[in-house]
Amino acid sequence: MAVMFMQLWKDWELQLLVLLSFTLQISVFFFGSLRRRSTNSTLRLLIWLAYLLSDLVAVYTLGQLSQHESGPHGAGETHQLTFFWAPFLLIHLGGQDTITAFSIEDNELWLRHLLNLLTQVGLAIYVFWKSAARNQLLIPAILIFVAGIIKYGERTWALRCSSQKALRDSTHVEGTGQFPELLERDLQLDYLTIVKYALSSAPGVIDLFVGRKIAKMKDNIRDIFTAVNVFQVPAEGRRIFKILEIELGMMYDNLYTKARVVRTWLGAILRCVSHISLIVAFVLFLVGKKQRHYSNVDVSITYALFVGAFCTEVCAFFFMVVMSPFSWAFLEYWKCQRLARVAWSIFKNIQPESRPQWSNSMGQFNFLNSCFSDPLVGKMMNLVGAKELWRNFRHAKNVQIKAELKDAIFESKHHPGMLSGGTSPSPGLGSALDTILQKPFEEVILFLHAYTEIFLHRYKNPASSSCHVSDKTWHLMDTCRKVSEYMVYLLVVHPTMLNVSSNIRDVLEEASESVVKASGTDWSKEQFLEKLATDQYLYAPSSPVLLAGFVFQGESPSHESLEFLAYAWVMILLYAAGKSRGDAHAKQLSMGGEFLTFVWLYMAHCSLGDMGFVEIELVRSTGINEGGGGRKAFIWDNQRHR
Repeated sequence: MAVMFMQLWKDWELQLLVLLSFTLQISVFFFGSLRRRSTNSTLRLLIWLAYLLSDLVAVYTLGQLSQHESGPHGAGETHQLTFFWAPFLLIHLGGQDTITAFSIEDNELWLRHLLNLLTQVGLAIYVFWKSAARNQLLIPAILIFVAGIIKYGERTWALRCSSQKALRDSTHVEGTGQFPELLERDLQLDYLTIVKYALSSAPGVIDLFVGRKIAKMKDNIRDIFTAVNVFQVPAEGRRIFKILEIELGMMYDNLYTKARVVRTWLGAILRCVSHISLIVAFVLFLVGKKQRHYSNVDVSITYALFVGAFCTEVCAFFFMVVMSPFSWAFLEYWKCQRLARVAWSIFKNIQPESRPQWSNSMGQFNFLNSCFSDPLVGKMMNLVGAKELWRNFRHAKNVQIKAELKDAIFESKHHPGMLSGGTSPSPGLGSALDTILQKPFEEVILFLHAYTEIFLHRYKNPASSSCHVSDKTWHLMDTCRKVSEYMVYLLVVHPTMLNVSSNIRDVLEEASESVVKASGTDWSKEQFLEKLATDQYLYAPSSPVLLAGFVFQGESPSHESLEFLAYAWVMILLYAAGKSRGDAHAKQLSMGGEFLTFVWLYMAHCSLGDMGFVEIELVRSTGINEGGGGRKAFIWDNQRHR
């Protein structure tokens, strides 16, 4: 039985490998385009496996083809079409337009891909040399070979164009492409204007992601990127958010797809040559196969390869050209008004304003919930070194971002320096922030997170009679809870996106241990929160959680103090975004996007944060006045009320 199976595998190994390579390419093409809108870790794992296996299988199959004998003296007399599949494998190695790089680091390895290109092309030429003299399908094979080299070359070119150095250099030659009407003072932000502005600000977004500060941008790029008539006037938060969404969608294309290659004249010409080569090769194959008998299975596989190549190219044209606003802008630039109207109509219907171009979700992690989880499972996971993996899997989740939250952050012109003890309706928190905000940022987040948990617990369950909670109050409570748990999510799952110390694991472990020691046996989270709110002896300055309980004691939660807390969290979010780096945000674009990235980009448009003209700090040091011509702003201004 085993001998028969091995013989069967030997006879049909190449056919199965080619079909597997073809299947992986189709999977990568369609699933690769889904990751920009999904935070599903299972989907990301499947895409990663398909991305790696597609190259591995194609290279292995090409190696097997180099050892295959298909001539009259070889064992493959009935499989003479196998040499014809070598150039198709080059097409497969060229990858799909929807995903050239799985991670941002792949772009920096474009030289390695160039070496692989030369190696695999040389191997394909060797397969040709072995079989060309006795094969009647040489000409169509050469045409597919040309298409394969172009396809593989496009991938290497796209990786190079998406590298940090290439992106940094590109904005020196690219114009802003701005539309004259964007300079009008009274600008109406309808969907068409939003798309125009996003297209015009694209070079500025690229500059930002490669680490170029606004002050170092070219004048015309900086002027449109920091447009006063867009970001310095009152506007609906959802409209502003849509601008950021389209800008980040185009940045995703620049980093992870072949968009930067397809949008060039040379790229378009090479793509046309590739398409024509495939079509002519297919016609010649139809004619040539009638003059000689080939295996029906091999012919069917060859048909599948041709049809698959055609279909992926057509779908790629749809995804990369038709669904891109650049096509409409290109036609507008060349005064092709009718075609431009058609292109805009197609784009508007395929990508309506109401359809998110990212996951539209934010991570959530409740630190206190994780402290009261099953300790037995945690100990077992710790033994196998998977404690953090289990913790993130068990307690991290994603929730959809509501329009009210977008409005709360993007609608009003928030500016740091609006919090002060003298005007705080929360005496305990107001007087403590001056000291708390001078601690490391990770401790600030844990303190405010614990304080928010206590506050909301007591607000919903007052010691006196129950009270009615209005819709506005529920929205404020929802904003507090979601931003609080989101900041902890970033702290636990993506600490590299925050301005925190390198020993974040130790800080989280110590905070967790302090909660476990302070809570009784078999306590619930609600019992612990009640104890924090009432027990004045439960105090440890080194524990952010216990310190939050001590600060809260004596507080009487009110609507005004709830508003203050919600605004404080918005300020903390602004500070975190202002201190983050472009490379960290670039990585997250391939994982469904991160809400912090939108805040970071919004602040840059407003010239706030480390990338802008006004740097943000948590607190002003006592006795030190702001200098440098107003170049700093403070989340907590302890001199404002003096």
